Amino acid sequence: MRWIFFLLLIANLGLFGWFLNKDQAPAARVTAVATDVGVNTISLVSEVDSAELEAVAPPPEPSPPEVAAGAQTRAAPLCTLVGPFEKAYQGEDVAQRLQALQVDAVLRDVEMQGQMRYWVYLAPLNSTREAFRKLRELQAAGIDSYVIPKGSLENGISFGIFSELARAQSLARELRERGFAAEFREEPQTYLERWVVLTNEDPVSAVGAGEQIGDEFWQQLQLDYPDIERRQNLCSEIRQDSADR
Repeated sequence: MRWIFFLLLIANLGLFGWFLNKDQAPAARVTAVATDVGVNTISLVSEVDSAELEAVAPPPEPSPPEVAAGAQTRAAPLCTLVGPFEKAYQGEDVAQRLQALQVDAVLRDVEMQGQMRYWVYLAPLNSTREAFRKLRELQAAGIDSYVIPKGSLENGISFGIFSELARAQSLARELRERGFAAEFREEPQTYLERWVVLTNEDPVSAVGAGEQIGDEFWQQLQLDYPDIERRQNLCSEIRQDSADR
């Protein structure tokens, strides 16, 4: 019986030791591993803080550049001018030649810019009566002048128009020294010339009617009229006399 008692005691001790080892989790082995400086480590998204995740988020792709509003604006049309012609029948002849080639051509009196002039004047007064009263005062002082009847200086007093700036400045200074508030301004001189204007220009391709005509035509035209020339200008800037020929 004694040996049975010792056998049961040993069995109980063994069972107790087995349960004791089962309840204790094995200690985890931690090994320090050296990492190279500058080498990024990999972390699961679930392990990264949300603030850090936003910091490392890739930047948004840049939006494509917007097209400027005026980039598609059509170029202003150009008109071809041929001339000038001293006689009207010469221009009519050239216009008819061009019309025979299905080109929209017309003879016009075109306003041309000439030499700059300088107008010395007194600013317009309140009425025509005041203007003539001032005129009598000027004439009594021996100053040659006249009342401006119309235009932007209507009821003003004119002292003359000069082609030289120095003369205009000198007269205006002399009049101011005598007590008259004279001024001067630039007045571009204009005159009319006869030109044949080709008006069916192509604003999209920037190729005008003049460029569509063969060189042979222009060479023959130059032989017939040696003094004329061909030029281009913005159609909107071509001023013409109210009575086209």
